[in-house]
Amino acid sequence: MVENFIVISKEDIENVENALKVNSDYKLKNTKFNTKTFEKGQDIVLIQYVANVENELVFQTKEENGKYYISETFDLFMDNIINGNVSRDVFQSVSSYFYDVIENEDKDFEDEKEELINFLLLTEEYHEEDLIVDLDPSKIRDDYKKDYNMIYSDESLNRVQKSLALKELVHMSICQVVNELDLFFTRPSNLTPEENAEKNRQEAKALENELQLS
Repeated sequence: MVENFIVISKEDIENVENALKVNSDYKLKNTKFNTKTFEKGQDIVLIQYVANVENELVFQTKEENGKYYISETFDLFMDNIINGNVSRDVFQSVSSYFYDVIENEDKDFEDEKEELINFLLLTEEYHEEDLIVDLDPSKIRDDYKKDYNMIYSDESLNRVQKSLALKELVHMSICQVVNELDLFFTRPSNLTPEENAEKNRQEAKALENELQLS
């Protein structure tokens, strides 16, 4: 499989290097994020922490004719690395709200909804009209029930696959509200050991299929 690269400036390399020293959401695993790493063509491995889940991210690097290149997927993460952990706080707040709404059907959550909307609007990245719809408790519960009925009526899935699929759909709904692209690459934070093992199996199978097609 051919890796796609993007150019990254020396200034951005230095900005990321400095940000990684203070950003609690990302940590280097094995190499330094500096121009020497690019000149050697070494892979850079980052550990991303989102909602108590660790995700390993691998980026290829190279240097050609005085320009530095890194895997194209790094572009999805660079802004978040440099700008800090705002997205993590937003994600955790939205995630907690979603699960509270789902687990407490008799509560109206109007106060919590208003408080969360006000918090999200402070980031200046959201529109109040969209949040009013997306965070409506009735909508969240209706979507959950539809997903539940769809998944649990599928006889081709076993017990673990069903519970994993449902949690992943809730996770996707939360990610859509947060609207941070890199979060879509993460797993739900509440997976059981069985569900994590099933997810590992699914990802290994997907990678095997991808390699066969390449």
